[in-house]
Amino acid sequence: MATDETRLPVEFLATVAAGADAGSAAARMAAEQARAVADSQQGGPLLAALLDKPYRDSAPAWLLEAAVTNGLRQTESEYEYLTGSTSLVVLALIHPDCDPALRADALHRCSDRRLGSLGTADRPADLCAAVADELRRRVPQPPHMTPELLKEPTSAQVVLRTGRLHDAVFEAAVALLPDGLDRTRLEDEDSGAWSDRIRAAFDAWGRMWSAVLERHSDRHSQLIDRTAGTTANRVIRGQLLGSVPWTVEPKLLRQIALDDLFRFGAAMLTTRICGFLQEGSSKEEARQHFAAELSALDETDRRDIEFLHLRDDGFDTDWGTDSAVSWVSHAADGRWRLVLNPAEAKPAYGDPHAWQSHADELADLGRHFAETAVQALRTWKPKDLYGISRAADLRWIHAMLVHLPELTPAVETTVRLVIRDARRGRSGLQSYDYKSQDDRRQFDELLDAITRIVADPAPQPPATRRGALGDPEEVTVRSLSAVTAVVLDAYLDRHAGDDELVEKALLSFAWHGHRSEPAFTSVLARHSDPQRAVHTLTRELRHRLGGNPSNREAWAREILALPACPSETILALPAWTALKARGHHYNSTHPTVIALVEAALGDDHQAWQRFADSPIGNSGPNAWLRLGDILTAAADGTTWPKPPTSR
Repeated sequence: MATDETRLPVEFLATVAAGADAGSAAARMAAEQARAVADSQQGGPLLAALLDKPYRDSAPAWLLEAAVTNGLRQTESEYEYLTGSTSLVVLALIHPDCDPALRADALHRCSDRRLGSLGTADRPADLCAAVADELRRRVPQPPHMTPELLKEPTSAQVVLRTGRLHDAVFEAAVALLPDGLDRTRLEDEDSGAWSDRIRAAFDAWGRMWSAVLERHSDRHSQLIDRTAGTTANRVIRGQLLGSVPWTVEPKLLRQIALDDLFRFGAAMLTTRICGFLQEGSSKEEARQHFAAELSALDETDRRDIEFLHLRDDGFDTDWGTDSAVSWVSHAADGRWRLVLNPAEAKPAYGDPHAWQSHADELADLGRHFAETAVQALRTWKPKDLYGISRAADLRWIHAMLVHLPELTPAVETTVRLVIRDARRGRSGLQSYDYKSQDDRRQFDELLDAITRIVADPAPQPPATRRGALGDPEEVTVRSLSAVTAVVLDAYLDRHAGDDELVEKALLSFAWHGHRSEPAFTSVLARHSDPQRAVHTLTRELRHRLGGNPSNREAWAREILALPACPSETILALPAWTALKARGHHYNSTHPTVIALVEAALGDDHQAWQRFADSPIGNSGPNAWLRLGDILTAAADGTTWPKPPTSR
């Protein structure tokens, strides 16, 4: 409501001002009343209406100052269109009569967040230039990056949280971001503490860039170009590849990924040089032997190799021989992990992120990584007496196996050695805290998945290897029940003619419960003797399947749905389950079962009474009593049969 000093409601006055012409009585009346409510929350709409229509071309200083003051005084909101406070300030600051001093003072009084909202791409260039100048005043020079700046960000960091910034504001903010690390050793800081501090700062630098890149996904190429030749460029590329790859344009993501793989050459050369030295050659001989390959490296990689391994006081060569494996291990566990496993790119809650790159494009990048990993695999050697024991030691192996177009015998042979080494390492694992236990869980899952892939002797297409089932002789009914129809069909195709595997697949329908694809009949048709198979499985159901009532019910549904299923097979069903099997209606018994019971008991009242008193049930051993055995005993008046044996 208006204050006591106004004679008319502010809403009415704002409507009048929106349609009034400059100099009209209505405009003058609205302006007079605006003075009275200029400092109140209700004054905002009236001041905005005055500046938007009657005073659009020429406005008194008091009106512009009142608009700025009122707009800045209102509570900030992430949804500025609800409050209109920023738009009111904009109307004043872009007005032709706005004094540069008023504009500078207004920007000086803005919060960092509002400063960003005033510098968006839809604002006039002169206002955005002033916003950039104010930003440079607040951040005279980029600070060194520290973890604390993630909690208490600079003005440049806050401004970059705003999307669609004007070019001038974006360039100014990026130029003022925390840049580089302070590597100066602090007083009383030992080498370990110094290393931890630098590592924490570098990690924070990556998280800072990740937030900027996700917010400004249309400027990825621009950021890469403007930071060329700097450490920040490597950080940006690493974050685009490893932290927010789903936001990256496909062509750029491919370029970044392949550029990253190109750097593997330095790691591979390090491994070869160290192996050369271990064979007894001198460091001078190594320099001469690898001179051409060293000269082909960029300056940084060449300097690192020469400093670490070709000096007289360089590192032990044992450390360098693991360089190639270490490179792909860190890549698969870090910056390549989401590209290799796109489904893992998802927020804490909700569905996975939608990728700009198509699945085929990501699969092709996975193939390039896998082919690089094969080169590293050729250099792999058992870790030590204790074996490998971290999930990171296996993740790159798994990524290689699921993305290679074809698994060669050489690859399978070496991977089997890795599996043996991992089993030695697993036997000695000790898990004391949550982090260790979680890594142990991932290690076990990866080892089991890798084992299943190489245990399947038939060729597997990459699309099915992620859900590889392993050796048909060792695969279980339960594991078959958990895979998709595509994986199950492909597995059965690769092992055509394996009747035992087909029988496991049939039993998996009982474990799955609601599998619609592939059809039970299509799997049954793969068996060399379908009728015998379904009868044997039903008769030996407790031994072959076991499980709970829902498993028995699912099996009974499939059997009773078979066209022209023999009576002896239906009579081999568990009695209680068969009697509970539904017919055409929800609460009716299956008509085939009813017909078999009536045929067995006929008009013998005593037989029906014995049947009603039978020991069948829904749980325990008696749940497995077969319908045919119970009907025979009821009809003949003989002793009730014993349940079939379990596994």
